[in-house]
Amino acid sequence: MTEPVAAPKKKIVLKRAAGSSSSNELPPCKIKVEFVDNDSSCSTSIKCGSSLCVNQMATIESAKYMTIVDQESTIDIKRVIEMTLNLGNTELSYQPGDYISVFAPNTHNHVISLIKRLSLDENKLIKIESIDKTFELPNHLKKVNENFNNKSSTIYNVLRDLVDITGIPSKKLLKLLSENSSDSNDKLELNKLSSIEGKEEYAQMINNRVTLLCLLDKYKSSNPPFNHLLELINPLAPRDYSISSSPLSMEKGTLSFVFSVVDFKLSSTPSQRILGHCTSWLEKTGIQNNKLSSSPSSNLENSLNDLNINDSNEIRIPFILKPSPHFHLPPVDQLNRPIIMIGPGTGVAPFIGFLQHLSKTTSTTTTPNPNTWLFFGCRSEKRDFLYKDTLESMLKDNTLTKLITAFSRELDTENNNNTAIVEPTCGYVQEKMIEHSKQLFDMVVNQNAFIYICGDAKGMAVGVRNSFIDIVKQELNCDEKQATDIFTNWIKEKRYILDVWS
Repeated sequence: MTEPVAAPKKKIVLKRAAGSSSSNELPPCKIKVEFVDNDSSCSTSIKCGSSLCVNQMATIESAKYMTIVDQESTIDIKRVIEMTLNLGNTELSYQPGDYISVFAPNTHNHVISLIKRLSLDENKLIKIESIDKTFELPNHLKKVNENFNNKSSTIYNVLRDLVDITGIPSKKLLKLLSENSSDSNDKLELNKLSSIEGKEEYAQMINNRVTLLCLLDKYKSSNPPFNHLLELINPLAPRDYSISSSPLSMEKGTLSFVFSVVDFKLSSTPSQRILGHCTSWLEKTGIQNNKLSSSPSSNLENSLNDLNINDSNEIRIPFILKPSPHFHLPPVDQLNRPIIMIGPGTGVAPFIGFLQHLSKTTSTTTTPNPNTWLFFGCRSEKRDFLYKDTLESMLKDNTLTKLITAFSRELDTENNNNTAIVEPTCGYVQEKMIEHSKQLFDMVVNQNAFIYICGDAKGMAVGVRNSFIDIVKQELNCDEKQATDIFTNWIKEKRYILDVWS
């Protein structure tokens, strides 16, 4: 029985390897790009006021750093920013737990560099049509034609707003570069990267954050046609952030959100600094608009040149509001049940909105304050305890019943030694849950509590799940399967609610 099964597996592998050779050409391009001279007297690059992605544009009302970053410290503390936006429309509505989706553009330097490398005219208008009857233009390319009549669909704006020119190139894109290389070595190297045989090299390329522009700089003989590039480059995706405010506590048409700035050095190339596409743009925009004081440790001054700015106009934030399908407070008639919130780091954001909403609701109606517990974790109480003053104030006015904190690392400040120490009081939220096993069990099992978890999917959320199962095992003295079945029922009853990311 084993031989007949094993033989086809070998054939499949061989067939795939053969199919990845240079004879496996890309299918013909499915779109046609028409270049049109632009006779507009206005600047064709929409510098600060608009976007091809969406019509809704917000302005920054305020922004502030919420963490203390010290480059000399052995604790790696990320820059976390709270930003308050004026949405420009008082009719827009949201609930605590919803998201704001931000459409950050590609940087000016990246766009101009790519345009020069492809020998294009940034001010040319373009129109796109499908030349394959079975192929419908994707939504991001439809936006090119939607913006043609208003003279906005220039090459510059399309590359700035609609396609992910700094993302990891797909294997199809690598194949395109290979097929359009005149140098035989360039062709072979790019073809290998696009094949199964080059999977290790491709994995290394991903680890090193190699972009399309990096490849075009390295393989100078590659000159891919613009229409095929537009077809194969991934669309520029918005980034979602949990709203950290309640509409009841804000002026109409405003909201707040919190984000951690992605900024790290590659282990393989320590001199290379990787910045998050959207978070770094938001940070630099806040600084440029004089809403955010420059962090002394962020070294952002040199990179401000990347922003698409050539005048004193205020940069606006392209956005849409995105309702959460499930991550909302319980109905008012169920607020007699406890609410357990678990949100380390920026995962605390929606719970600030929850608590603000509860505070306003209970103070203006006969609704009693529910029993609310919050588990919050970070690295250092002194450096990245987000919303510390706010949470302590909510404890005093009984909006928040109990706050349990976990600090995974602290600094030896008593001895003027800026090194990390681990004390018995340090730990993670899932460990703190075990310390409150009896109370949690009573609230969840006997009082039908709602449980909300927000944050990292791989580490924290898995750890929290395991802690709850351990709590059930411990309190009921039952086995793993019985505890897991009880836990699974909480999910089925829609009272174990997740908002996690990886």
